[in-house]
Order: sequence, then structure tokens, then C-alpha cells
Amino acid sequence: MRTTNWQIFRFSLVYFNSRTSIFLIPIIVSGSGYQGWISILFGSAMSVVLLFFMIKAGKLKTGDSWIDFGSQFMGKWGHRVLVLLLLCWCVYYTSYDIENFVLFFGSNYMRGTPPLFIQLVIGIVIAYTAAKGVATIIYMADGVFLLLIATTFFSLYLFLPNANFQMLPAFIHYFDPGITIKDAVTVTSWFAEWVVLLFVAPELKINNNLLKKVLLAEFVLTVLVLAGWALTMLNFGPHLGKDVQYPYLDMVRSSSHDDILGNLDPILIGIWSASMFIHSSFMIYVASKCALYLTKQKGEKLMVPFLVFCSVLIAYLYSRSITRYYSDFSSSLVVILWLVVECIPVYYTMAAFIKSRINKPAS
Repeated sequence: MRTTNWQIFRFSLVYFNSRTSIFLIPIIVSGSGYQGWISILFGSAMSVVLLFFMIKAGKLKTGDSWIDFGSQFMGKWGHRVLVLLLLCWCVYYTSYDIENFVLFFGSNYMRGTPPLFIQLVIGIVIAYTAAKGVATIIYMADGVFLLLIATTFFSLYLFLPNANFQMLPAFIHYFDPGITIKDAVTVTSWFAEWVVLLFVAPELKINNNLLKKVLLAEFVLTVLVLAGWALTMLNFGPHLGKDVQYPYLDMVRSSSHDDILGNLDPILIGIWSASMFIHSSFMIYVASKCALYLTKQKGEKLMVPFLVFCSVLIAYLYSRSITRYYSDFSSSLVVILWLVVECIPVYYTMAAFIKSRINKPAS
């Protein structure tokens, strides 16, 4: 089957929603409070700028993967350094996914289970999925997409009766530029992982048609995050909301268990778990392509298991020091590192522009 632009739209939404709906909303509630909607909109707008650069970088040589032609613009060693940086980022990011999964299930449903056991099981699933390739991962996202959209909007609709709409005026009466800018940069680092889409070529051409679909995915994601943030604020308020670790699940648990809403949390957990596996598997797929490029295609069969092992090892070390994990997860240094990696398309677009000006013949 041939991958289409609409499949990339569905994949992008599932890929980004796997983390933002669970982990970004509490960060915005804790940091920005009532002005969180401003941070979300500004962060989304800045991520769109990086999205345009991703399309520009992908179109530098249509039909070829960025990893194959990047050295023509950044030089052999400059390209290899950035490929290595992207490789490390993907492995490290996957370790975050694994540890988040362990903390969530370990604290809610699998108490007493050794973290290493959960990490190994998750690692095996991620390795198997990543080894199947990008087409399989995208088709998996197709299967999750409709369930994700249906349960998300159904959940938001059911949370409306308990919302305190008298707090709405506070959304426009509080404004602190410093906090807004800081959280907007944080939102950008969560929304702007578009660099990984450079690896869908040559299976799919990166062009303006693809741009329209991913822009639509960005818009839908922004609406979902805004709605989730607003309902968290209206249901829990800015003070209690700071202590809410999993907003959707906490809103489900705070409702009556005699109706359909009270039985919704297993469905939400299942869909989130599936989308998280898709996110991690694609990360490892990207990391394997980077590693094979750096090793000149050596060890292809062992590359994915080795990279997953590295991610599991980092997650295991974090599980032995949860304080260090939470410190790193919310640190400004991590946000800066994420943005440095996510700006990789900017570096290549600028290098291509400079090279074209230098090589332009005199009129």
C-alpha cells in the first residue's frame, strides 16, 4: 500500500497527541495558570514556523531522504554531527516515554511490579514495531486515529457539566509576559518535533500538499490541547490543577462511577498506550536510520534492539532516581536541547540559501 498525505495527517495527530494530552497540560497549568491559553497559542504559532522550515529542508532534494542528501549542504562532518545529535535525542526521548509509562502504570495499576520488568516488556514491543518500518507504524496510527478523536471529544463533552464557567473572565484578566514567553517556548518544544517527518521520504514526497495536511494536524492538536487545558482549569482550578498529574483520568475518577463516564478510563488508557508505542517506535526507527548512516549500513539487524536497549537502560537508571527524572523532565536545559534538535531543518535551509547565493553567477 502507498502512504498518502492524509495518512500522514492521521499519523501526526496520533504521534503528537500521545504525550501532549497527558503531560503537557499539567505543565501549562502549573506554570501559566489562567494565561495558559496564550502560551499554547504562541507556542503553536512558533512550531508552525519550524514546520515550514521542515518542508523547505525536505524539498531541497525531492524524493530523497534528508539523511542521504544533507551532506551536500552542511558538509560531510557537519552533517554527521547533526545526525549523531538527532540519534542521541531520539534514544533519550524514547527513554522518557518508557519511564513515563512505568510511572503511570506502576503507580496506578501495577503496584509492586519491578520497574525493570515493565521496561523490558515495553522495550520488546517498541523494538518489534520499529523493526517493521515506517509504513507499518503509519498504518497502526490509522487504526488508533478514529478511536482517539472519538474518545477525546466524547470525554471533553462529558466533562462540561462539572466545569465552573464563572472562572472564564479570569482567562483574560491575568497576564505576565515573562511567564507567557517561558511557557510558550516550552509548548514549542513539545509541538515542533517536525524534524522526524524528514524520514518519511522517499516513501512520501515532502511538498506543499503534505504541508497542508500537517498544518491541519497542528491546528487540531492545538484545539485539543486548549480544550484539555481549559477543562482542567474549569474543573480543578489553578491551585488544585497544579497537583493534577493526569488531567483526563483525574476528571474521569472525580465523576460518578454509575454512568458511562465512570467506565471510560480503561479506554483512555488503552488509546494513550497505543499512541505512546507509536511515538516511541517511530523515534527508534528514526534513530536506527541515523545509526545505520553513521556506521555505513553495518549491523542492520541488531541496530534496533541495541538502540531500544540503550533507551531501556536510561529509563532504568531514572527509575532508581525518580527525583532526578522529574528534575530533568521539567528543566530549562532539556527544553533548549529539544529546540536545538528541532531546529535542524532551519540549519539546512539556511545553509542551502547561503550556498545558492555563493554559487549564483554574476549578472
